[in-house]
Amino acid sequence: MRLIEAWLGEPERTYELFGKFAADENGFENPAAGMGRNDFTAYVRGLKDEANGVGLPAGWVPATKYILVNDGGEYVGIINLRHELNDALRTGAGHIGYGIAPEWRGRGYATEGLRLVLLKARDEFGIREAYLSVRKDNPASLAVQRHLGACIDHESEDHYFTRIDTSAIVS
Repeated sequence: MRLIEAWLGEPERTYELFGKFAADENGFENPAAGMGRNDFTAYVRGLKDEANGVGLPAGWVPATKYILVNDGGEYVGIINLRHELNDALRTGAGHIGYGIAPEWRGRGYATEGLRLVLLKARDEFGIREAYLSVRKDNPASLAVQRHLGACIDHESEDHYFTRIDTSAIVS
């Protein structure tokens, strides 16, 4: 299993993968939901700038969108890694958001994808403690996080906010 930056994915397969997610599915946000091919192509080109911190809207931080590719070469999920936190992210979405395409759920891909992105967070961006959020009505995602050592830091009416020590993640 591996992660590739979204802008390096095969265009048709990347478009198909992003099309499998609603704009907001269990807290995973997909700004490309419903986009036509031309708009999507421009969106993906912009993801490289977003990762490099170029032209970010006010209040945004650099972030990399990855495609999770299984051992058979199939595109199974999308993972977003914010390279740093601002005040809004410290009390909200956190460092990482992830989604697995419906037909691939329940096979351990979310756990492996999160493990891989936690390694990138630690090794490439120096994130020693990853902060994540999960909706309370999404126990599967909370289980994924806990499997990788997440502890619930605090909660709101509808979310748990977790922390994962990236030094404990095994390569």
